[in-house]
Amino acid sequence: MRAARWMAVTAVTLVMTVTAGCGGRSSSSSPSVARELDRNGTLRVAMHYSVYPLDPHTPGSPVAAYPYVSLLYDRLTRMGPNLKLEPMLATSWEFTPDGKTVTFHLREGVTFSDGTPVDAEAVRASLDRARNLPQSTVKGYLNMIERVEVVDPLTVRIVANRPAADLPYILSSTEGAIISPRALQNPDLDRNPVGSGPYVLTEFQLNERAVFTRREGYWDPEAAPAARIEMVNLTNDSARLSALRSGQYDMALMKLSQYEQLGSLPDRFTTKYYPPAPTYTVGLNTARPNIDNKLVRQAMNWAIDREAINKSLLGGQCAPLGQPLSQLYPGHLTNPPISYGYDPEKARRLLAEAGVPNGFKMRMLVGANLSPENQMAAAVQAQLAQVGIDVEIVALAGAQLYPSWTPGSEYEGFINTRPSRPTAAMTLESTFLVPTRYPGPVPPAFREAVQRAFDPNLSEAELRETLERASAIAVEEALDLYICAVPTVITYADNVIGAEDMGQSYFQGIPDLRYVGVAARD
Repeated sequence: MRAARWMAVTAVTLVMTVTAGCGGRSSSSSPSVARELDRNGTLRVAMHYSVYPLDPHTPGSPVAAYPYVSLLYDRLTRMGPNLKLEPMLATSWEFTPDGKTVTFHLREGVTFSDGTPVDAEAVRASLDRARNLPQSTVKGYLNMIERVEVVDPLTVRIVANRPAADLPYILSSTEGAIISPRALQNPDLDRNPVGSGPYVLTEFQLNERAVFTRREGYWDPEAAPAARIEMVNLTNDSARLSALRSGQYDMALMKLSQYEQLGSLPDRFTTKYYPPAPTYTVGLNTARPNIDNKLVRQAMNWAIDREAINKSLLGGQCAPLGQPLSQLYPGHLTNPPISYGYDPEKARRLLAEAGVPNGFKMRMLVGANLSPENQMAAAVQAQLAQVGIDVEIVALAGAQLYPSWTPGSEYEGFINTRPSRPTAAMTLESTFLVPTRYPGPVPPAFREAVQRAFDPNLSEAELRETLERASAIAVEEALDLYICAVPTVITYADNVIGAEDMGQSYFQGIPDLRYVGVAARD
């Protein structure tokens, strides 16, 4: 069922709960774990980005949509704590010897919220929609699927066009959400979801607020420990922290830029720093003039003072990084072909060699009112200006932001978080080989190295070798403007149970709330 070598890091390495500064408490000692769960309780969560439309196949960002969509929709598999792949709708699965076909065996007796049975035909229809819907934003993640076949009511076979050891992992996230076949043609799925998850939607305000209520009779009795989950968008960092401190919310998704403030919270709060797997980067559109020149991209990487950005904006907690994978992953290079440091003179020499000695103008996207990305954008703008690159910062709201960074985009850069995936190969693929995340071309040799890593028959040494080759190409070609590796930061009150082991939070900068609840009041 599982290939152990696909786990990015060990559980021992992954557990990174620490006390924030002088205040707050390690969740390993939190008394809330021993307190009685309030099955009638409400979990109130403050997010730092907009509430997304809820159609799982058309989100602007599948990662940003996950905290909402995952409460409503089951997938074939799920990622549990410590990067462990676990069953969900599928109780087991197996590969053919060539690694190109996976057969999933489905759980009996599961229904969608509209009463329709979850069977192999429903899985096939939903995955086909995700792959073929013209406006699908997740089809790029599923482009290895050649066809989905119904073997019998509880068995579905997926045939890929390449070895696909990554497929069970991919289907654990937003793109693998299974929609009721009765609702596949509904024009309002973005506001009226119909899934088989443990919650149903009871209130929805686009960009502002979503409320979920437990669906009784769900097949997993441990899911939905909270009877109700309220999620709100509080983009302003100070407002979000104040609301948490005052008791308006039980949990909040925080930023590294708030490191000092989090350290001053009272002892009733815990801050967990999940592994530093995602990265802050300026994504580069290699299809645009000037950015299509490797020497220009290298020059931009030499022009950035990563340590200054880390210390001044990120509390010193974002490890400077000059490559696409953090040190938690196999494929992270201890001896990269280029060790990018801060060298403006070298950047100027490379720009001259590239034929733009006087620099050039470029446009860089950033999320509107998004911190610390906005402050980082200003820092990058100032540092690139020192070598002659004139950056215009364009701030767009969430609903406009990600659709503006697609093939044919008029923007040269996009400063944002590069979410990581459960494995190194998947992280490299989603970063550089999905057009909706990387709109420009990449070297064929990079693509070949990443795709080879999906062969389940590779030995440990062979897998590491091909991952390192892909990383070395990404560094040499300067496919991104690399900045630093960032942990997911979650702060929660002492009445919260389960926040220290949220599956997706181990490798993506988001909460995963299915198994999080609140304790009964004393």
